[in-house]
Amino acid sequence: MNHPLSSRWLTLSALGAMALLSAACHDSSSNRETQVRAIHASSDAPNVDVLVNGAVKLTNVPYRAASSFLTIPAGTTTLAVNPTGTSTSVIDTSVALAANQQYTAIVVGLVATSAPQSEQIQAVLVDDPGNAPATGNVKLRVVHGAPGVPTVDIYVTNVGAALPSAPTIPGLAYTTVAPASGAKALEITGGSYEIRATVSGDTTKTVVFDSGSVSLPANGDLLVTAIPASGVSPISLLVAPVGADAAVIADDRAAIRVAHFSPNVPAVDVSLDDAGTTTSALALANVSFPTASAYAIVPAAAYDASVALASNPDTAVLTLKGASFAANTSTSVFAVGLLGGTGTQALHLAAFADDRVPVEGKAKVRVIHLSPDAPAVDVVALGSGGAIAATLVSDLSYPNATTADLEVAPGSYTVAVVPTGTSSPVLPTAAGVSLELTAGEIVTVVAVGCLDTTSGPCANGSPFALKVLSDN
Repeated sequence: MNHPLSSRWLTLSALGAMALLSAACHDSSSNRETQVRAIHASSDAPNVDVLVNGAVKLTNVPYRAASSFLTIPAGTTTLAVNPTGTSTSVIDTSVALAANQQYTAIVVGLVATSAPQSEQIQAVLVDDPGNAPATGNVKLRVVHGAPGVPTVDIYVTNVGAALPSAPTIPGLAYTTVAPASGAKALEITGGSYEIRATVSGDTTKTVVFDSGSVSLPANGDLLVTAIPASGVSPISLLVAPVGADAAVIADDRAAIRVAHFSPNVPAVDVSLDDAGTTTSALALANVSFPTASAYAIVPAAAYDASVALASNPDTAVLTLKGASFAANTSTSVFAVGLLGGTGTQALHLAAFADDRVPVEGKAKVRVIHLSPDAPAVDVVALGSGGAIAATLVSDLSYPNATTADLEVAPGSYTVAVVPTGTSSPVLPTAAGVSLELTAGEIVTVVAVGCLDTTSGPCANGSPFALKVLSDN
């Protein structure tokens, strides 16, 4: 997505001049020529055009893209970068490009003025000797380009192998290149591998990124950049092969969260087993209303879910067979409805796909209506004195979620619900629920519990409330 040009981009782009306009040489036939390739790995920078000696050579280069190599004369060269479609240069500089050298440059970091100094936009310049890999091998070099992600250890192993004691690439810090710029790249036999990352110094070796099985082609030449991601892993891998388009490798696992949101059901035990087996992937004991778990990371696969009363753990009251959770997705599975309920109020498991990708400069809010005896509601923001200042969502009925997350400016909000088309009563109380939202924060607000706890299907159930879940 294109972003409007910001003052931070204007003031910091000089740091990225060599990055967006890096020179590279790959088997050049002339001692007077070199080549240029640009990789755009800054997640909030705009698309750009690249000019060489006043002529547009690359146009509309977007985030997560690598250009092809451009052959240009070596020597002192005027390089400029314009926001796509404009004639205003945010970079306009002369650089000396040596003949018969291979350079790849990557723009990393953030344009946002709120970014810490160490995470602001900058250039990472990669100098490769340009040697071809040995026959049957693949060249591999890795760059840490994900601001805010700590130093990591990288493991390249056979698929499914246990992590070895020593990482393939240890201690890869933000903006670091490994093997180092100017040195020969790592070479391994082409084939299928699994790439995993752990945080350096973590003695538990908890895997924070797992590629699953990936093909590293024989005779390939790959430059891999860790870029920011959200949800299952804080990073994805942007793979830029020589002679082919760049591609992104996302985490191959799934994230799952469970919650007990059935207001008249006592504490439960929740289990998630590999489909058709008794092999446990996740087990939670004595979960009471309205408790929600943190996200658990599990292999992307099919699972059987079951819920049993904690007082009778051997007898499931709810089951969900063969639920598939795809790679690099996050899913919330909630126990909803009423024990003894019928129709839509019957006790059941409901799954909701979670969008955990943050929006630059804004917070995201999703609302889910899971109060079984409440009518359709409007979600409102309360202002001074508890009056309705704005209607955020209209006619949200049980048991549904808003179709798109609300994107709001950071700040303080008081959120409540009212029956659709009315201004009262304000639920759950006249005070609503307070939210302090920061840029990049993602929350889910769930309406749970019963409006009428004295009679009807919700008798003796837990009272109506708004439950706030963090999706980050």
